[in-house]
Amino acid sequence: MKSITVNSLEQLLIKQADIKLIDVREKDEFSVDGIKEAKNIPLSELEARMSEFNQTDDYVIICRSGNRSGMACQYLDEAGVNTTNVQGGMIEWNRR
Repeated sequence: MKSITVNSLEQLLIKQADIKLIDVREKDEFSVDGIKEAKNIPLSELEARMSEFNQTDDYVIICRSGNRSGMACQYLDEAGVNTTNVQGGMIEWNRR
C-alpha cells in the first residue's frame, strides 16, 4: 500500500495538484474538521459508492488516524482503484 505524510499532502494541496482527496470518516466527524478539498465518502458507505471511483484516477485517502483509510485503500486497491493512504490521518494533519 502506498502512503503519504501529512506534510507531503499539504504541499500537494498548496500546489493545487490534481489529486482526489477522499475522507472516509463518518459524516459527523468530517463536518467537525474536514479538509475543504476532501470529498466525504464514509468507510461504511464505500462499497455502495464504488461507482464514484474511476480506475484511471489516483485517490488519496484520509481518516482520523490512518486505520480506516488503510482499510479503504486495501478494499479499493483490490477493486483496481489507485490509492495512497495518509499516514497518521487527521490527528497528524491537525498537529502540523
